[in-house]
Amino acid sequence: MGAIFFGIAIFIGWTLIDLSKHKKITAENLLGSLIVAIIGGVGWAVFDWIFE
Repeated sequence: MGAIFFGIAIFIGWTLIDLSKHKKITAENLLGSLIVAIIGGVGWAVFDWIFE
């Protein structure tokens, strides 16, 4: 469950950083944020599984 929250937090944070940098939200920025969030969430889940 922590990995899901971590992924959501990454998505929101990455989107806010892109918004502050580009001053607008585009589909490309949202897709990039989503990809980074998925990779981060999966990475967190793997670490949680390994070090359980």
